[in-house]
Amino acid sequence: MSRLTPGNKKALRGLLPIEAALILTMCVGIAVAAPNPIDLLRRSIAARGTVDYAGIRTIVLFEQGEKVQGVEQRVQCDAPDRMRITILAPPAQAGSVCIHNGSVRWDYHPQESRAIRTPTASQQQIVAERLEELAQLGKNVRGQHIGTEKIAGRDAHIVKIYTRDGVPLKKSWIDTENYFVLKTQRFDSSGRVRSSSYFTKIDFNPQFAAGLFDFSPPSDCTTVEGSRPSQRMPLNRAEQQAGFHAAIPSYMPPGFAFQRNRVAVIDVEGQRALWLPFSNGADTFSLFQRRGDGPSEPAMHGRSLIWHAGPYRFTLLGPLSEAEMRRIAGSVRP
Repeated sequence: MSRLTPGNKKALRGLLPIEAALILTMCVGIAVAAPNPIDLLRRSIAARGTVDYAGIRTIVLFEQGEKVQGVEQRVQCDAPDRMRITILAPPAQAGSVCIHNGSVRWDYHPQESRAIRTPTASQQQIVAERLEELAQLGKNVRGQHIGTEKIAGRDAHIVKIYTRDGVPLKKSWIDTENYFVLKTQRFDSSGRVRSSSYFTKIDFNPQFAAGLFDFSPPSDCTTVEGSRPSQRMPLNRAEQQAGFHAAIPSYMPPGFAFQRNRVAVIDVEGQRALWLPFSNGADTFSLFQRRGDGPSEPAMHGRSLIWHAGPYRFTLLGPLSEAEMRRIAGSVRP
């Protein structure tokens, strides 16, 4: 794969959709139109494939409004496809790295002496899918531009996304110069912050050391092969490949919709499983369905919920509260 030069990257940025120019005036009493919030989100997605950066990022997770976990990372990105994420804190995870080199992602955990090698889609493909998803779900959400604020010393647009019923989903701080997302908050169905991710330092003209995005697992490390990216397809085609019909939940958290044209069939323990995705335009969760019986009472395993109904085994995985997960599970009728 050929590399993008700095000049080429600048040219790509120039091809992004151009928002309506703001009319600057010295006349008193003439208002300046606020930027379109959905267009700002669209630009921020496209920026993922064109913006180089290096910085320090903090990620905080909350449960019922209380902080439950915090992680500090060093993030380095050579757009479009090379990235290195190194965990700095907490001490128990420090030194773990995630490295993308364009076609493969390595996740290395020195504490466990384990490395996972996973083939990945290109950033161009990921950006295209995110833009398509935003376009499809735009009718289910509404956006609000609520001003600007400095994040990591940079001016940023503040955009908040709601369901049509006014339930907050996501709040983003988007750099006013290159449309890179500097901070993100996501909310649960009660409107409480569920996660917060923000840069405390950021450099958009970084210099990368040779070999920074290369990785070879240590000789004493266990290497595990991850699964390849799954082919997405319409629901009816996926059901034909799997050999059974999907059980779609009748309850959805506010703003979420079933992505029936992005279903996949994957192999789980030697059996075909349907991978059913759901999105609200800001977040996604997945329901996996395969043949298998067992206890019907749902059981939490980490951040996933597993249960059996009829001849099927279900696994629900995503950024949802346990209460929401159990309500979704209770609405599945195979």
